[in-house]
Amino acid sequence: MDDSRELTAQWLTWGEAADGILALRRRVFMEEMSWPEKRIHRDRDPDGLHLCAVSGGEIVAAISAYVYEPGAPELDALALSRVEGPSVGIGMRVELPEYRGRLLTAEIGTSMLRQISESLLPARFFVYVHADSLLHLVDRYARRNFSYHAQVGSGADTLVVMKVEGEEELERFYLQHRDLTRKYSAAGGIPVPSLVRFLAENKRADLLAVTGLGAENHYLRELRLETEAPRLASQGQVMLAEQRRRLSMTPFPPAPASLLDIGSGPGDYLAAVAGEAPFSGYQVRGVEPAAELLSRAREAYPELDFREGSAYATDEPDSSRDVITASFVFIHLRSPDLALLEMRRILRPGGLLYVVDANDATFAGPEVVRRMMQAYNRAYAGDRLILNDLPRRAQEFGFELVRQFSTTVRDGGGARPVFGEDEIRLGKADAWSLLSFVRTQPGCAEIFEEAQQHYFATECQISLNIETHVYRLRTDTP
Repeated sequence: MDDSRELTAQWLTWGEAADGILALRRRVFMEEMSWPEKRIHRDRDPDGLHLCAVSGGEIVAAISAYVYEPGAPELDALALSRVEGPSVGIGMRVELPEYRGRLLTAEIGTSMLRQISESLLPARFFVYVHADSLLHLVDRYARRNFSYHAQVGSGADTLVVMKVEGEEELERFYLQHRDLTRKYSAAGGIPVPSLVRFLAENKRADLLAVTGLGAENHYLRELRLETEAPRLASQGQVMLAEQRRRLSMTPFPPAPASLLDIGSGPGDYLAAVAGEAPFSGYQVRGVEPAAELLSRAREAYPELDFREGSAYATDEPDSSRDVITASFVFIHLRSPDLALLEMRRILRPGGLLYVVDANDATFAGPEVVRRMMQAYNRAYAGDRLILNDLPRRAQEFGFELVRQFSTTVRDGGGARPVFGEDEIRLGKADAWSLLSFVRTQPGCAEIFEEAQQHYFATECQISLNIETHVYRLRTDTP
């Protein structure tokens, strides 16, 4: 019964799953806990987001989420004040007795909370428990950062309401559940499919927080542009030298063709890449969400077309591009799935998505520097470990991985970068400068200083892989 290979996780509509979910609720809530029939139903079940664990065609565990618009009367009934943005209620967590030792709903529920945080940007999460039968759950939810809010109702209908609300609390809640999903995955947990894809395919993409996510800029939030722009220009020069061979080995479509670069920054890298042989005769455009970077790109490269746009909303026509490039973009996104949805929309069938990013999972170095990187990755709302998971995610959106390259960047070089076979050697100071972003992350300054002192006081070495993924959009993708 506990063999996870027998189980799959599925997002299901109420039309698909009502019979199975209600049968499960009756078996557990009514037969075991003596609930009345009316308590196992929620008015919003038809519009709920239902994540189920399925074995042999039977739903053996389920958890549901309900999205409430500001001012919804159900919120007033729970003494929840108005907030600017959706409130998401989590409830009806249920699993068959033989699966409880597996903590199945805890696992899939953790992924649900992570994915809702990434794609809907709720202004509040809340739960309520029936005081007459489920009061023991209050401590369990408190360990997941829900705080006591109110007690409403009376007698058998008394409810204890708990919530997560406020920018800092929601960010802490998201990072906690992201970290937990990584631990479940590392332990061989059940892969949970994309909520973004489920919503898009069921014509509920209006729930996706495209505007709110596009307004986020985790990359620049703690950085100063006047110091970051020169670093980006220097990084671009090194990466172009590294990328030339990768570009020549990639089956780009012949001209005439079009390329869209997402997250062009100050434009230096796109300007250099656009002049490479594989893109001769291409129509090239870059999109960038940060106004200051976009202004710099337009001023520095007036011959190129730079427009405002994010990875989530490029404002490009459907099926209009042959190639999309995204360099050092995915590691800064809260919702990679939403970006993949947009990239699928604008690529022509058979088109290529060309991704270049750092993979912090490959970092090697002394213990104190590893602890610094781990602290940063726990605290950063982007995901510098995304490349390990990107092939699986991309496949859900119709992309197949057709090329993959890896270059190890390490110290041990001199004043100028030394390029070898799948390797770049930098001088000690230049290698450390690649990690300078860690200092700016709140809560990481102290560990950064400790790691920096150790690094320059010893003969230790550090290395990190830069990976290139080339994906082709399948021609049968809807």
